[in-house]
Parts: sequence; C-alpha cells; structure tokens
Amino acid sequence: MIDLRSDVKTLPTEGMLRAMTTAPLGDEQEREDPTVLALEDDLAELLGQEAAVFVPSATMANQIAMLCQVERGQEIVGERHSHMFRYEAGGPAFLAGAVVTGLPGTAGVFTGGQVREIAQLGDSEHRPRTVLALVEDTHNVSGGRVWPLPALDDLYDTCDELGLAVHIDGARLFNAAVALDVPPARITARARTVAVCFSKGLGCPAGAALVGRADVLAPARRIRQMLGGSLRQAGVLAGAARYALRHHVARLADDHANARALAALLAEGGLPVDPAATDTNFVFLDVEPLGLARDAARDRLRAGGVLWSNSHHPTLLRAVTHLGHSKSDVHTAATRTIRSLTTG
Repeated sequence: MIDLRSDVKTLPTEGMLRAMTTAPLGDEQEREDPTVLALEDDLAELLGQEAAVFVPSATMANQIAMLCQVERGQEIVGERHSHMFRYEAGGPAFLAGAVVTGLPGTAGVFTGGQVREIAQLGDSEHRPRTVLALVEDTHNVSGGRVWPLPALDDLYDTCDELGLAVHIDGARLFNAAVALDVPPARITARARTVAVCFSKGLGCPAGAALVGRADVLAPARRIRQMLGGSLRQAGVLAGAARYALRHHVARLADDHANARALAALLAEGGLPVDPAATDTNFVFLDVEPLGLARDAARDRLRAGGVLWSNSHHPTLLRAVTHLGHSKSDVHTAATRTIRSLTTG
C-alpha cells in the first residue's frame, strides 16, 4: 500500500531518532532544557524574528498568536478557507473571542486592496475593529499553493500603512521557501508572529513553534500553560526539530519534484489533473469528469493499493508526497491510480 494521504504520515528517520535519544534534556517549563532553548534561538534567527516558543502543535501556536494579539470582539481577516478559520475547531472565536472575516482568494492569496476595503481601523459602535491579517503559506485547501512574493509584499505594505499586524500560519512554511528558492526570513521577517510545524514535511513525530516579536510573545508561555501545552523534557522533540532543520529542509525539493512527476504521469494517463497547480507537494485529482463519487473513487484506489485523501472540495481527491516516498513509489502510485480509476 502506498499512502499519499498526507505528509503528517511521515515517520522519523534513523538520524532523527538518534538525535532525539541523544539530545541534552532538562525541565523545559523551568527554561532548563538546553535543546529547546537552542531550537528557539535557531528559529528566531532563521525567520528574522526576535523570540520563539516551542509548543506541541501548529494549531496551538496559531491560537496562542491570536490570544497574544487580539482582544475579544476584534477582527481577524484572511482567506476564507484558511486552516485557522475552518479546521481549528472555532478556536479564534472560542478562545480569543475574535471575529473572523474570510476573504475570497485565488490559490489561497488575497490582496492588500481587499484588506483596505474591509478593515475597520477605528472604534465603532457597530463594527469590530480590525487588528490582524492572517496569511497561510503554503495554503492547504488550495493544494499547497505558495504566496508569490509580490503579493506578500503588497499585503505587508498595506498592513504597515493601516497599522495591522500580520500572522503567518506557516505549517508548511519551509515548503514555500524551498519552492520560491528564498531564505525563510524573506517570507516571515515582516510578520509580527509566525507559526511553524515540524510534524509534516520535516518528518518529526510532533512539535511546532510560535515565533515573533519579543514584546508580542511576552505572554505566550503563560497562555501555553493555560492551554495545557507546557512540557517537561521536551528536548526529545526539539532534538528532532533541530535535526530536521539541518537535514530535511533542502530535501523538500525532492517532495515537490515527486509531486510534479505524479501530476504529470496522471495527466498523461488521461486523468483530470492540472500539473500547473502543483506548487509544492500536493496533487489534486478531480473525479467528477470520471463519473465517480469521491468516496467510491477512494474505495477503488484503496483496493488498487494506493491511498488518497478527501480535500475540501467535494469532487477533488488529494495526494501529498513526503520523505517516505521514493521516485519508484511515485511511479507505482501513478500506475495504480490510473488503473484503478480507468478500468472496471
């Protein structure tokens, strides 16, 4: 069985496991774990920021970012299908009391002009005050699409002018940096806060971080404690993350190449796939032109020895390549997919 459902299915490599078992440890909650402290310093420098806080998950990092910056009744704007808006269990509303306003986007990207048009910058008796713009890079629902740098710079310029903060949900930030062939800081240095995840394409078993301005992150550890996210000998996980930053970032280009190869093979085999829409490690397959319901198509694929996942879109299936897939796996998966969906 070739599992293409998600890059969260990655497993630690042998080198990562060695790094985890040999990492110096201490009580992280007391700021005594040297591996966590080193990771946080690494991340602040890598992303062009001042401070970082290690947390169990990127969802928690996003929610802490909101609680650090948004008061109850204030507004967050972002692309309407952003992960934080649709797949974090209503956290911004439930935890921060925030109003979330979704903007229509193209491949997950919205414009500074859209923010300018909707933003309420002063106090009003009727409208929530806008305080933050959310960027998800890469954008999950659109298929791992990357924010083009001119569009990102336009948004930063607009938010600077309007006095709004920018939060980057960078669960797959390193995929975006590799796809654009730029240092991660080129994407994140102008943001006020950034969430990054280690348990997707970087291959760690768990772990994430919130990175940003030191003054903004000042309450982050107290909020992490409130949410139950404080850890003890967290250097075991931070050791995996430090190993990933050294060894698993540049190789994300292999995942992107595998995804492009998969998309091309499927398109050549007559399946409804758009290779031009594969920016990073996601491939979308539209089963509607095949006359198949999505669940029926997934069942055929499973029976044929390959696992795809549902996407946000009702007729699209999703495949995600990662470090667990070889070039041979991709070719085999393409053959199995074509055979499963074009015969019988």
